[in-house]
Amino acid sequence: MNSSAAAACTGQYGFGPDLVERRTVLDEAARLADRARHGQGSLLLLTGPAGVGRSALLNALAHSEAARPMTVLRANCAADEAAHPYAAARQLAGTGIAFSPGPDGAAPWELLREHAARRPLLLLVDDIQHADAPSLGWLSQLGRRLERLPVLAVVTERRQPGRTGRAPRFGQDLPAGTVHPHRIGPLTRRGVAELLSTRLGGPAPDDLVDDCLRATGGTPLLLHALLYALLTELGGPGHPLGDTPGGAFQDAVGHWLRAAGEPVAVAARMLAQLSGHPTGSADLPTLAGDSTGRVADWLHGLRAHGMLQDGSAGHLDEFAHPWLRTAVLADWSQERRAEVHHRLAALLYDRGESEDLIADHLLHTEVCGTEWAADVLIGSARTAQRTGRTTHAVRLLRRALREPLTGYRRGTVLVELGCQEVTLGPPESITGTRHLAEAVRLHQSDETIFEAANALGSALAGRGETAAALEAMEDLAERFADRPELARAVHAAAALIASHDGASWLQVVEGLRRIEARAPDGLAPAALGVLTEYGATSGLLSAAETAERIGQLTTRALDTFSRSYVNATAATLAQWADLLPLADRLVADGLAAHRGTPLHPAYQCLLSVRAESRMMRGQYALLLAELTCAEDPLGVLALNNSHLTSQAVLALLETGRFAEARQLTDAAVAETPEGGERSWEWNELLYARGLLRLGTGSPAAALADLQECGRRQDERRAISPIVTPWRSAAADCHLLLGRPGAAAELATEELRLARIWDTPRTIGRALRALGAATGGRPGLTTAGEAVELLRVDGLETELVPALISLGRLLLGSGRRAAARDTLREAVTLAEHIGALRLVAVGTELLLESGARPAKQRHTGAQALTDSEQRVCRLAAEGHSNPEIAELLHLALRTVETHLTNSFRKLGIRRRAEIAARLSDSA
Repeated sequence: MNSSAAAACTGQYGFGPDLVERRTVLDEAARLADRARHGQGSLLLLTGPAGVGRSALLNALAHSEAARPMTVLRANCAADEAAHPYAAARQLAGTGIAFSPGPDGAAPWELLREHAARRPLLLLVDDIQHADAPSLGWLSQLGRRLERLPVLAVVTERRQPGRTGRAPRFGQDLPAGTVHPHRIGPLTRRGVAELLSTRLGGPAPDDLVDDCLRATGGTPLLLHALLYALLTELGGPGHPLGDTPGGAFQDAVGHWLRAAGEPVAVAARMLAQLSGHPTGSADLPTLAGDSTGRVADWLHGLRAHGMLQDGSAGHLDEFAHPWLRTAVLADWSQERRAEVHHRLAALLYDRGESEDLIADHLLHTEVCGTEWAADVLIGSARTAQRTGRTTHAVRLLRRALREPLTGYRRGTVLVELGCQEVTLGPPESITGTRHLAEAVRLHQSDETIFEAANALGSALAGRGETAAALEAMEDLAERFADRPELARAVHAAAALIASHDGASWLQVVEGLRRIEARAPDGLAPAALGVLTEYGATSGLLSAAETAERIGQLTTRALDTFSRSYVNATAATLAQWADLLPLADRLVADGLAAHRGTPLHPAYQCLLSVRAESRMMRGQYALLLAELTCAEDPLGVLALNNSHLTSQAVLALLETGRFAEARQLTDAAVAETPEGGERSWEWNELLYARGLLRLGTGSPAAALADLQECGRRQDERRAISPIVTPWRSAAADCHLLLGRPGAAAELATEELRLARIWDTPRTIGRALRALGAATGGRPGLTTAGEAVELLRVDGLETELVPALISLGRLLLGSGRRAAARDTLREAVTLAEHIGALRLVAVGTELLLESGARPAKQRHTGAQALTDSEQRVCRLAAEGHSNPEIAELLHLALRTVETHLTNSFRKLGIRRRAEIAARLSDSA
């Protein structure tokens, strides 16, 4: 035993003469000692597990009143003396007695009998399980002859609690009347409380009693060491219970484990190390390599004494108190701890367990050097990425890089890792960019180099380093000079990357226009798409002309590498032209076909088109559900796309979740890298923040954002309202600030540009702003024109504001009845699409017009229609949308609409929340 552990068991905080809950055995020993003094010897056999206090009982007996008329001879058996004949018996020789046993052991017996004839003997033999064979045989002979001698032999033997006997035990072949067995068990809760009260000098707090009991199981060795640590090392009984006792307690736990044997000690440390980790079908004896049953017996004993608590499904049992777990692990190196996880990972792999389970343990190892380890880590990382656990995916891929990988495979892992790291913000994004650059150097095939460089360019542009990104793409284009299809794809990627910076974007456009002038056969589809985007946003093309270009883009044969870029461009143009079904199809096809990295510019573009199409339809709940990639309510930021963040802000605004919208906006602004303000995506964020400020009563701050957005858009020559209709919103700000002239000027310019594009959405939106700014009879006429133009299926998000503007103008002109009819229509439509902000605005105007307050409930489970109730209940049971459509004989689009409306009414964003919300409202 180490010095501090020994100090804990003797002296000031050790066992005293009055042992807690040991009076029964002490009284039995006194009774047998009295019999021995009258010539009738016997053997008292004290058994129990390690640390239970058998040695302390021998100490107490040696100094007790019962031992005073007797000669006390003592032997402490030790495992390292087991090979020396009569090592234990020699310790029992009295002073001055020469102990030279013969081959049959007669000499020790004669000496003992001679000694006992002079004075009764008390023989104390500790840990007889370690005795050498000759001494053990001699002590057995002694046991059979004790009845004729004035001798009391008290023998202790460590016996771990078990369900079956496993090894020969001392005394099992001795006469029943001679041996008096007594099993020493741990202290009960009452005994622990008594000991604590003695040490504290007063009643012990219940929580401290419970802590000590769970940490020691009532084992005296551990309990006394724990008390010593608490009272001396942690400053007394008023210690914070979360502190971990060290020193004496850790030494005692180490001694306790060594006494239990190597297999048990290894198993204990494995159990402590694996606490909280899923272990699947693995069990501790198998993991520890124990086939003797000792580990199973030890576990059985710990459960019986309350030192173990049941683990959850797929987990091992755990130590009941962290103090014990920490002490068990105290002297185990990190290498040994990692070895446990390596061994378990290999076992689970051989048993066919899941990749995620195996990878959980590989993360705690340095390197395995096996091919399967890399396979498991990479596979688990891809699963984590698909389920929105980006940080975990990054940990797994970083760990996979420590395994031996081929150059090609290492490059592939670096691309995946870098693409995910750049979404986490600094400093991880910087590391991600470096990993992507390393991947470009490692990859050997043109196709994989293109993929890696593409991701690198997007990452650099996302950090505001557009010039460096374009330089990388230019180098790539030169490398692919003899691969025209790859060169075209590089140019298309460069064009999308260039859009992050206004000056770079215009340079790319001017270069393509020069090429167009010299190209007798016309431009390649990707280049044509870029110029079409420029023509649409700069007011040079109408929606009808753009639709013709879309037809050209989608019907021409495309090479593999350019297809994704052309598809993304066509989807963007279709969305701008209000060809939403076509945009949906192009997005769905593009996302389904995408096999590259999430940083691919075309992939990011498709996500943006899908999100804006949701906003245009008023599918706010669905949009938010698609953008929330983690449990974090700001999970959209992990997508590393400011345009998507902007759409999420607008959806939160329209659904009345103003605080969340502000939180998301502030976080997005804070995470924008230096140089990111030059991106078109930053313009979108300015526009969204401007609308948020306008919608929450801050028109001056809103106007500043909207004007800055407009200035930046003008620098890019993106003047059409199809991108950010900032003029209409700025006109509303001017009007609220008492400047109708400035409002009318902006709305007039917006209407001029909208008529060039020539879609009901853009023209109707501009007419609404102009009517509100103009006021009076002309304003009513203009606002009415806007309403009629917007009465088209799919334009409800623009029709509702137009109706509200018309209702406000009617109310201002004194036509209260007409105003009420118009505003009721606006509120009904707003409720249908879940635009709760506009519901509130329309309702307030209705009350102002003299309408009675509406009593209908528009939110909660009670607001669901019968059809929505049926769809929600099937979704809560786990059915997919296609399954629900088949079960209810509905179109898939109808199911999606019902769920969108239900999400809005229930105030939820995820499918998994449906059941709880329905239950709460039941």
